[in-house]
Amino acid sequence: MTDDPNSTFAKTSGDLTNFWYIAARSKELRKKPIQRRIFSQNIALFRDSDNKPAALLDRCAHRNIALSQGKRNDNCLECPYHGWRYDRTGTCQGIPALGDTPPPPNARVPAYPTREQDGFIWVYMGGDKAKAATDPIPFPNLTTPGWTTFVMKTRFQAGVEACLENFLDCPHTVYVHRGWFRTPDAKSLTANVIRDSTGARVEFDGEPISASLVSKLLFPKGRQLHHTDRFIIPNISRVDYDFGPRRHFIITSQCTPIDERETEVYTVISYTFGKIGPLVRLAFHPMSRRIIKQDVDILKDMTENVEAFGGESFAHAETDLLGLHIQSLRRRLARGETIPENDASEKSIEIRF
Repeated sequence: MTDDPNSTFAKTSGDLTNFWYIAARSKELRKKPIQRRIFSQNIALFRDSDNKPAALLDRCAHRNIALSQGKRNDNCLECPYHGWRYDRTGTCQGIPALGDTPPPPNARVPAYPTREQDGFIWVYMGGDKAKAATDPIPFPNLTTPGWTTFVMKTRFQAGVEACLENFLDCPHTVYVHRGWFRTPDAKSLTANVIRDSTGARVEFDGEPISASLVSKLLFPKGRQLHHTDRFIIPNISRVDYDFGPRRHFIITSQCTPIDERETEVYTVISYTFGKIGPLVRLAFHPMSRRIIKQDVDILKDMTENVEAFGGESFAHAETDLLGLHIQSLRRRLARGETIPENDASEKSIEIRF
């Protein structure tokens, strides 16, 4: 945790801060520093003289100006107000007005561990330094030969749990994405819900292929679909549509909390489609953008209505396959609980969509 007095959301999030979160794509952070907001805290990102990313609380210790408005000076981030220079540890290495006199001991700002992986800048904001020594969970098949990949960054007016539940909820696709992703010709199938210490997943048996635009353009005819939805603690959703080694789609979304009602979602879509994979992207990418925009709109409407009524009030049904697991696992982590290895369950549910 930081000592930022405005970090109420970070404090109430507890151990959920003890994980890696994407702050930006690597290509967004060049020589000029940028600001990002995570857990309601403004973070200044910059690259040092070795081109390695660094993250500081975006507030100069001197007069509280945003450090992200400054510039890199040698190996430091220089404040635009009086030129105070901070290294990647948040220690002030120089105050121009003092000349050669060392800065006072309190001339420092909180710093956060960073990683650059998979083309993203990751920031760790928690207090458990042992977890900070581990690497972020990699995106599957991002650079695997034979796979085609594209990345989308989307701002949602909804909290992390609402986003995760939406991404892993099949019944809503019939209504929000009608014709695009699924059609209303509902059929019964079995959903096997499995929970363990890493999260929860659903494996669908006998899922029919609907006559949607996505299935017509991308899904092969005559092959059995193996569909799996996964929640990976604390903030990742993964959806697999697997027709075998030559036709497999993986949609992975990492949710970075801006605050309680806003989330930045980084989605990586990787798929196998033979030699024409890059050509398929010309249609697949804009189509995916359109579908995600439909989710953006419905979650915005939900958030506005929650605020209009002064808070949340949810009724749950058995067909909310992963929603309660997402909620319970994340809230246990927020309370500082460890999810034990033997905390596992499995249940089969009949569902129609």
